[in-house]
Amino acid sequence: MTTSSQTPPVPHRAAELAPVAEALAGLVAEFADLPRPYIYLNTTVPVVGIQLSDPAEFELWREALAVPPAGVDLVVTAGGAWLSVDGRFRGVEFHLTGHGVPLSVEQSQAPRSLGEAAQVAA
Repeated sequence: MTTSSQTPPVPHRAAELAPVAEALAGLVAEFADLPRPYIYLNTTVPVVGIQLSDPAEFELWREALAVPPAGVDLVVTAGGAWLSVDGRFRGVEFHLTGHGVPLSVEQSQAPRSLGEAAQVAA
């Protein structure tokens, strides 16, 4: 029997999170005057999540991040509606959402499939 003193390679290292941490620090530094969002980090796939509770605050962040309005989706579920868009900041993907989108009773009760969710408010 032979043994090895070598440690097997670690498939995912904490060092891989450095770009996400740097992007988060950059967002805070560059956009310090914008409304404070709820932030989450996805460590499986490097993503910074930026959630706002108001559509107007979402728009401030969308504009600051230079995301075209045409890329914004309206997501409607039985529990509510929100705005959603993805982009990149300093090489790291971000997911920006703005909650609290008001819907009329007609819009909230309209039958829809998953593919129609973004068209409900149109």
